[in-house]
Amino acid sequence: MTNTAQTVEIKHHNTLSSFQISRLKEAVDGLTDEQISWASGYLAGLREEVSMPPQTNTLPEVTILYASQGGNARNVAEGLATSVSSQGLIPRLISVADYRPRELNKEKLLIVVISTQGEGEPPENARALFNYLNGKKPPKIVGLKYAIFGLGDSSYEQFCQAAKELDQQLSRLGAVSAIERIDADIDFQTQTGDWYKQIAALAGSNLPTEQARIISLPRHVPVANRYHRNYPYSAEVLENRPITTLDAVAKIHHLALEVDANLLTYKPGDALGVLLRNDPLLVSEILSLSGLSGEHSVNFQEEPTSLTEALTDKLELTQLHPSVVTKWASLAANAKLDDIISNRDELRLFASQHQFIDLLLSYPVQIDAAGLINLLHPIQPRFYSISSSQAVYDNEIHLTVSTLHYHARGRDYLGGASGHLTQRTGEGDTLSIYVAENSGFRLPKDDQTPIIMIGAGTGIAPYRAFLQEREVQGSKGQNWLVFGNRHFHRDFLYQTDWLKYRKHGVLNKVSVTFSRDSAQRHYVQDQLLAEGAELYRWLQDGAHLYVCGGIAMEKAVCHTLQTIAHAQGGLAPTATHDFIEELRSQGRYQRDVY
Repeated sequence: MTNTAQTVEIKHHNTLSSFQISRLKEAVDGLTDEQISWASGYLAGLREEVSMPPQTNTLPEVTILYASQGGNARNVAEGLATSVSSQGLIPRLISVADYRPRELNKEKLLIVVISTQGEGEPPENARALFNYLNGKKPPKIVGLKYAIFGLGDSSYEQFCQAAKELDQQLSRLGAVSAIERIDADIDFQTQTGDWYKQIAALAGSNLPTEQARIISLPRHVPVANRYHRNYPYSAEVLENRPITTLDAVAKIHHLALEVDANLLTYKPGDALGVLLRNDPLLVSEILSLSGLSGEHSVNFQEEPTSLTEALTDKLELTQLHPSVVTKWASLAANAKLDDIISNRDELRLFASQHQFIDLLLSYPVQIDAAGLINLLHPIQPRFYSISSSQAVYDNEIHLTVSTLHYHARGRDYLGGASGHLTQRTGEGDTLSIYVAENSGFRLPKDDQTPIIMIGAGTGIAPYRAFLQEREVQGSKGQNWLVFGNRHFHRDFLYQTDWLKYRKHGVLNKVSVTFSRDSAQRHYVQDQLLAEGAELYRWLQDGAHLYVCGGIAMEKAVCHTLQTIAHAQGGLAPTATHDFIEELRSQGRYQRDVY
């Protein structure tokens, strides 16, 4: 419920003038209950900052640590900070990238919100923490209470694996779990409310006095106007053009979005979260097959809306989740579908190769509007590497988007987000977006450090931002681009950009390979092996290496690097894994994989 100046009573005190009371009423007009609680804690913090003597080397009673790849963990952590502040405490809210693991021994109550990426791995920026906990001389963590909120996707085999491993590590080292770990699926927002209450109660009971002591400064509190999935920025499309030829296998578009640099900032390596709208034609077909009226009024997350609007803007239609298949099977009473859901691997494969409409076509059931709403998952943001530097395009964000389009089972399929961005969005239209910070994929702090950028297909996108940044900053470090795609003449993405950077001396070396231009397939990992001696020299000279693209490609690159370390560095085969891990621990092997 929204509070207004009429519903918030502010009593007159001698310490406030009539003018100040009027200003205070204006300030709280329109605030929600949580925002008013936050403001109360903020004001109390200012009071404590004045009345209490300065404190040094003291950690707060509650530290909220988030390890996020796409921004969801940060959103959950910020929501928790707001909830905990209602207890009178402003906790320390901090990214795992900025956290010193040795502080664990000083913590009293640690709350961790962590996502899982890739094949069950923690986010890149959490590696220092995990390495510390798994080190040769693991620390003893005594007196620490902790709670963990894991974010994941149950369609992957290693569901919430990072949260599970962290829980085991902390427990093994002597810390005590205060609340049972949460393993949240893609609809995680349904679980945050009760968890916030549990943590707030725990934080209150963990404090030594009746009134929570505010230690941290207001800067640790969530910024009110930060854009995120529930509060996106509306950006106008300035440009939307294909950058591949008409006969290219994959249709790839370059998009330029207009933003206000005073409101939305980003760094090279960050991604952009895009809130998509489903294809109106797909929505119409689903309504027709289900025999439902789009005008039917339904409730989505306790808000009334039409069924058409819910299917267009709020529900996932093109990424079929295994849990949706399982629920549908319970309604369909179909032996073939029952066999599919009985095998977990087969279920995951089926879900990855189908869309929701396939269930309606092949396994029809009678379902009402409310049942359909409850069965489908909320629509998920899609993430794209930003292919521009704000140092060059201060009021723009550029994206490189490949259209997912394929033919199967006698019909054409179009990706939800890629179709929305490349086929149904034109210049002058608006997109709902937010920046997903990726602190684990950053240029070296020392601009004289050489870098090796490896990418396939649209994995080249962040390197366009890297080179723009390095050129405008006048960086002295050497830059080597390794790029692979299918055909030189059809999909050599941003070719003119690379030629320009070569001419200007920004791009010192370019290695390209196109897998379908010759009888023998040749990929980026093959190109790396062919130039293994030089690559190893660059690494010995301190180069940072970046990989952006699919998981399978990154695994092939990693294996090739181990082969090169063995061949060029004389490392034993068993030591090549340690070679890669050492690069990663130094922040010299960074990945952005999907």
